[in-house]
Amino acid sequence: MVTIGMICEGVSELKILTYIINRYLGDDVVVNRIQPPTRISHGIEKQDDDGGWLQVLNHCNDNVISDNMVTNDYIIIQIDTDTCTQKHYDVDIYDDHNRRVSDSELYKRVCSRLKQNISSEVWDAYSDRILFAICFNETECWLLPLYYENDTKKRCATTNCIYILNQQLQKEGIGIPQKDKNSSEALSVYQKVLKKMKRKEIPQIAQYNFGFQKFMEQLDTIKNAINESVEI
Repeated sequence: MVTIGMICEGVSELKILTYIINRYLGDDVVVNRIQPPTRISHGIEKQDDDGGWLQVLNHCNDNVISDNMVTNDYIIIQIDTDTCTQKHYDVDIYDDHNRRVSDSELYKRVCSRLKQNISSEVWDAYSDRILFAICFNETECWLLPLYYENDTKKRCATTNCIYILNQQLQKEGIGIPQKDKNSSEALSVYQKVLKKMKRKEIPQIAQYNFGFQKFMEQLDTIKNAINESVEI
């Protein structure tokens, strides 16, 4: 059994990533919530604090990483990029010539920011067990290919993704509340959306978002480790 600790912006991100992890790696992988704290109420997982990117950054420190590595084989740190220019996040999206950086460069900058409060000693000790889920620009963008198979522009969109997703969900009489995507109503909608994501289709779906693609590359390292342990 493999255990994975999760540091995420909110319970909606936890739900999405947990579904992807379990579908792709199998039910023998146990996901443990580190941030945000959650509780189960009437069968629905609820968030116990405000969450958000600042809480993610605050949890990227030696104590949290070291303490949770005792009970987890891996830790996944999730953060969206849509707020990366805000104060305290402080990731520049432009180069020295005032041109927007490439997705690969932005990915590197966000990863560097997440590591900023982790000492070199702790990072060296656990770097092979820390994974990043960098969402361009928000986690909902990863879900768009499920509904826009024949619309390349919307399938690859990285802005207004909840709005774009809701355009299709409204046809089913449901939608994600943009003002509270961590509400019980929203989580129920995410559950219905995620059921459309089949295991064998996940790698293909990931190709339409750079952050999703990089995340799947990291999940493959866990998958390979699991397969190697089975063979032994």
